[in-house]
Amino acid sequence: MRKLVSLATLALVVSLAHPAAAAPSAGEVRNFGPELSATCNLPEGVAVDPQGNVYASSLNFNATSGPANICVLDRSGALVDVISVAAVPGGVARLLGMLFVPDEGLYVGDVGGGRVLRIDVTTHAATTIATGFGAPNAFARDHAGNIFVSDSFPGTVTKIAPDGATTTFAYPVELAPRAGESPPFGANGLAFDRNERYLYVAETSRDEIYRIAYADGALGAIELFARGSGTGALDGADGIAFDVRGNLYVCSNQSDEIAVLSPGGDVIAEYRGTGGNAFNSPASIAFNGRTVYVANLALFHGGPNKVSVFTAPYPGS
Repeated sequence: MRKLVSLATLALVVSLAHPAAAAPSAGEVRNFGPELSATCNLPEGVAVDPQGNVYASSLNFNATSGPANICVLDRSGALVDVISVAAVPGGVARLLGMLFVPDEGLYVGDVGGGRVLRIDVTTHAATTIATGFGAPNAFARDHAGNIFVSDSFPGTVTKIAPDGATTTFAYPVELAPRAGESPPFGANGLAFDRNERYLYVAETSRDEIYRIAYADGALGAIELFARGSGTGALDGADGIAFDVRGNLYVCSNQSDEIAVLSPGGDVIAEYRGTGGNAFNSPASIAFNGRTVYVANLALFHGGPNKVSVFTAPYPGS
C-alpha cells in the first residue's frame, strides 16, 4: 500500500532532531547555478566532490559528432570550469551518470562511445577504463573499491575491480527495457545500502526498483523492491540514492518528482518544486550531507537545463 507523509511533517521531525539549516529549508526545491543549455545541454549526471563542487554531465543528445561537456559549479552555484570530453574517433560523446571518488577522479558513462571514463578534474585528462557497453548509465562503489556500472540496454550490471578486471552480471528478464515502453531504458540508477547487503537498481521502463543480493564481491539473486505502476509514483525511475536512515530517493523523470521510499519500499514523501523551481525530468541525484543535488535532463518536456537543490531531513548514506 502506498503511504505518503507530507514534507512539512518530515521537516518538523528534522527540526526536533537537528539544528536549523540554511536555505533551502527541508522540502524546498530551488534552482542551483545558471541555466546550462549553452554549456552542458541536457544535464543527465550529477556528482559532488569533497570540496562541495558539483559536476553536471551533458547528454549532448542533438549533436551528431564531437565532444560533450561536464560543467563544474562551486558551492555557491557559480560556473567555475567546463571539462570537454572528447568522443571516440568519428563518433559523438553523450554523457550519462557520474561518480566522484576521492584520490581516483570522476567516473562517467559515455553512451556515444559505449565506454566508462575516469577523468582527472584538475587536468581534464580522460582515461578509458572499460568498453563494450550499450548504455553505461549509473555508478555505485563498494567499500572494497569495486565500481559497478548499469547498462540500460541489455539489462546488466558490470563490476570494475580496482585492477581493471570486469565481471558482468546479467538480469535480462528484470532489468532489460520492456518492449514498447518509454523511455526505452532498463537498468539505470544504482545504490548500495549501508551494509552492502543489496545493490538497488532502478528499472526505468517498468517504473520499478529491484535489489540484488551482494556478498563476497559478487551479485546474486534479484528481487522486486518497489513498483510504481498503478500508483503514479516512480514514473521513469532513474537515479537513486540512500540517506543514513535507509530511505531511498528516486528520480522520477516522467513525473518531475523525487519519490522517497522507506526501508520497506513505501512512498513516504515526494519533492517537486513549484513554478520556475520545479524539477524538469530529474535524472540523477547526489547527496552532500543533507544537501541534495539533482540533474534535470530536460529532454522529455523541454524547458530549462539546470541543476536543482534541496535539503533532506537526513544526510546521505
